[in-house]
Amino acid sequence: MSPHPVHFHVEPSRVHRAQILVRLAILAALGAIGCSSVYWVLYLALPAIAALLLSRDADDGYLGKDAPPIVRVLRWFAGAYAYLWLLTDALPSTDPGGPVELTIEVGGKPTPSSALLRLVTSLPALLLLAILSMAAAVLWIIGAIAILATERMPAAIADFIAMKLRYQFRIVAYHLSLVDAYPVLADAPLPHAPQSGAA
Repeated sequence: MSPHPVHFHVEPSRVHRAQILVRLAILAALGAIGCSSVYWVLYLALPAIAALLLSRDADDGYLGKDAPPIVRVLRWFAGAYAYLWLLTDALPSTDPGGPVELTIEVGGKPTPSSALLRLVTSLPALLLLAILSMAAAVLWIIGAIAILATERMPAAIADFIAMKLRYQFRIVAYHLSLVDAYPVLADAPLPHAPQSGAA
């Protein structure tokens, strides 16, 4: 089995206790402006935007010209999510090499119709993401309490949240027709997972 073309890695770091309040304030502000509605608008809009760009540029123009700036924006969002999910204190950046890495090996032969079809084909992945997000929200609370006590997110919780974020960005890349590979939950060991055959 070949590796998935979307890779997400975060090196969890120490999180200062005061940062819990910062995250809560940001999350409250996002909730006040109705960000959950924005997710559904984006779910419907992203394939339509990809189809529009594909009809304008064809697949070579879309993947060659439009994809690099889209990937840079997604890299920033990956850093923002890692920050909000308490995995790191590093602020989001589009520059590679920080504690949060998102790489997307853009490829495939997308068409406007295949981009729109992803509204339907990505539904099972989106359902699984919703379930993972609910579990991650509960773990966020437990992790926040642990950070208040030790200034560290427990490794198992950090791994679960990192897995959820990796899956989320695989869905987004698929949804944007940046990759043809359907989102998979895991294809590589997580940073703190026990190694098989370890003594």
